[in-house]
Amino acid sequence: MSVWEALQSQERAVAQLRRSIDRGRTPHAYLFSGPPGAPLYDTAIALAMALSCQRAPGDGCDGDPDAMCGACAKIAGGIHPDVVTLAREGAAQIVPIESVRNQVIARLGFPPHEGAIRVFLIEEATAIAPPAANALLKTLEEPPARTLFILCTTAPDQLLPTIRSRCQRVRFAAGTALPSDADPARAARVAALGAELAGDAHEPSLPVRIAEAKGDAAPVLVAAARALHVRAYAAATDGNTEMARHAGSRAQTILSWHTAVAIHNANPQLAIEALIVQLRGLPQVGAP
Repeated sequence: MSVWEALQSQERAVAQLRRSIDRGRTPHAYLFSGPPGAPLYDTAIALAMALSCQRAPGDGCDGDPDAMCGACAKIAGGIHPDVVTLAREGAAQIVPIESVRNQVIARLGFPPHEGAIRVFLIEEATAIAPPAANALLKTLEEPPARTLFILCTTAPDQLLPTIRSRCQRVRFAAGTALPSDADPARAARVAALGAELAGDAHEPSLPVRIAEAKGDAAPVLVAAARALHVRAYAAATDGNTEMARHAGSRAQTILSWHTAVAIHNANPQLAIEALIVQLRGLPQVGAP
């Protein structure tokens, strides 16, 4: 299966990107945005492959593992010199200004090493430190030729408006962020905790139980938001728009903490405790 085929759940986003490629109108910067679990970074890698593929147009390997050209194989392996991911660093998990200076600005005066284009990927754009964001903005204002930036984020509203305005937006649908069936016990635990968090009553032990398994807090937040979205859809279908609005509001509040937990390394127990305080101030939605 090629990387594009693996993104079938994102038909609209993929179609938008492939149209730009086919017409030769790829912009200098994309902003990929979507809910937690959407395959933003995977799509960025697929796009980098499509633009760097060494095969003739119309005969590209499309990232097919059984037929990859040399360029696509290097991108898949993370070793292509012209495809650079700006990694988060330190306890705060931010992209520091040094990364922008050393990995981006220092390369802009030179042509790509091997391919037709150099691609810079940022897996979570809200992790860019303010000085780094300002340095990146200057580059986006005067983009060099043969350069593409792909910024991925689950919280586009947290980016500088000037950065958003200089990127072509691609919106993604929900993806799969919960534990897979390979670990059914963990998946069941996350789903149960998510349902409990989505409810109106919260036991005092809930933040501790969510945080006790490392890495489960973010999936629990996603599970809770999904449960509330299901409730909102059911209420809207029944004509109860007020209840649908309340459920949607609680889901948005829950997801607002996902970036802090999953990206910025916030203490999961304290984050869940603060979230529950917020939820208490919102209208209740009742039992599912």
